[in-house]
Amino acid sequence: MQQVLCDILDRLETLVACDTRNPPRDMSSVHPIVGLLAAGFDQTVLRVNDLGEGCVQILLQRGTPSTLINVHVDTVPCAEGWSHSPFELVREETRAFGLGACDIKGAAACAIVAAQAQDRDFALLFTTDEENGKGRCVEAFAASDHGFSKVIVCEPTMSHAIFAHRGLGAYELGFAGSSMHSSEWAALESSGIHRAARWITAACDYAQTARSAGETLPGICLNIGHIEGGIKPNICAPSCDLNFGMRPGPGKSLEEIATELQKLVPAEYFTKFEQTYGSPALDLRGDQLKKAQSLAQTLGISTGDPVNFWTEAALFAEVGLPTFVFGPGNIAQAHSVDEWVSYEQLMIVYSTFTKVFELND
Repeated sequence: MQQVLCDILDRLETLVACDTRNPPRDMSSVHPIVGLLAAGFDQTVLRVNDLGEGCVQILLQRGTPSTLINVHVDTVPCAEGWSHSPFELVREETRAFGLGACDIKGAAACAIVAAQAQDRDFALLFTTDEENGKGRCVEAFAASDHGFSKVIVCEPTMSHAIFAHRGLGAYELGFAGSSMHSSEWAALESSGIHRAARWITAACDYAQTARSAGETLPGICLNIGHIEGGIKPNICAPSCDLNFGMRPGPGKSLEEIATELQKLVPAEYFTKFEQTYGSPALDLRGDQLKKAQSLAQTLGISTGDPVNFWTEAALFAEVGLPTFVFGPGNIAQAHSVDEWVSYEQLMIVYSTFTKVFELND
């Protein structure tokens, strides 16, 4: 195994061993992940900005580079069923397993090793709040006077450059019901849970039908995240609450789709229909797209198809920055039991980041 790959895996091992699950959101400026990311760098290149509530910006920068590489270092909670500890990097012949290895600590390890292997200008922005679906760190950074003209946002794309992806909206809904004995025929109509179920069925049918629209990333991806309500089987549920997420394609308005979803059942069913988070799709156009494509072409990165998942590239693009998504691994491994990333993918990304730093001169 070549030395560069060993160095990447050694760094990845330390990052995987550091618990950065989100939730819980317990990261701060003194969290161990900060020291692990900055290890081996001169302290003058490190800047940490703690925004509170588990949102920390960790910027490693030398000189005045033009291109920023952004990597989130928080992970999802680990599901049951792992064949080994999720916080142990298990190295096999062609791939390594560990929580966050694919999404997306592998990219962080590649960027760090590539930056430390040369003395050129570089900028690496690590953030800790992507997995809660709000992107406060990137949103605040993108709006600041940071001085960068191009951005690469790291997510698992099989080392392809992605220029378009779906948006993201999160919502909380409340359904009204009437408490009564469950033997009453009116319970079928008046249960808050039954009303929520009718809306869920109608919303899923809406999403399924919209898939046939024939556009780029047609329709919406929709998922009911959590539902709660009721008391016991012989009492009609007086209320029901749920949350859901949806992902519209480029050119689709979250507000318009939310309005259509709200009309699927009578208005009196709802006590609440509130958006808790919204971000547009990544939908680069004109000069912004040309500049992003030019950077990818110069770096020798092939273009991938638009993807269904959301990334924080949309937040950089929203303020006008040429941005694309790029990183090692397949999204199919992200958020999965026994998550893994291949050595081949890590080496491709390492080589690409080396070229990024060469272009910064």
